[in-house]
Amino acid sequence: MPDNIINMGHITGAFGILGWVKIKTETDMSNYKELLLSINGKWIPHKVEKCSNNELGANVKFASISDRDDAMALRGTLVGLARDKFPKLHDDEYYQADLVGLTVTNLQNENLGTVENIMDTGANIVLVVKDDKLERLIPFVGVYITSVSIEKKQIIVDWGLDY
Repeated sequence: MPDNIINMGHITGAFGILGWVKIKTETDMSNYKELLLSINGKWIPHKVEKCSNNELGANVKFASISDRDDAMALRGTLVGLARDKFPKLHDDEYYQADLVGLTVTNLQNENLGTVENIMDTGANIVLVVKDDKLERLIPFVGVYITSVSIEKKQIIVDWGLDY
């Protein structure tokens, strides 16, 4: 996947008979007028006509999809968005995609590993941090997260090596 395209989810099937698709995503898709679909290895822009979000993701009507068969043909297709299309954030707000790959060190300057993934527990998100020996699950909450620097590619945590 190109560096500037962020995977937002994937199409799980058709919704109704008028060309709507179901997208498994954790993102509010109603903010976007255009999404990218990965078709035959290329990201193709598709205009969004309508969108409704639900607890499982979103139902989206693309202008170019007009019936259930065309919608079903897209099952499994990745849905992406160019990184520069993301809304601007306030200070101390981060996109989860920007946290993946950051180095995590603790207050004692000990390297805990790299953020490999993000889990959403419902109560809060959890950083999945891996080094060459261990996988650590660190809640992304203020009591444990001391600082985040996207520019330095580093997260400093109040977390021991033996936790």
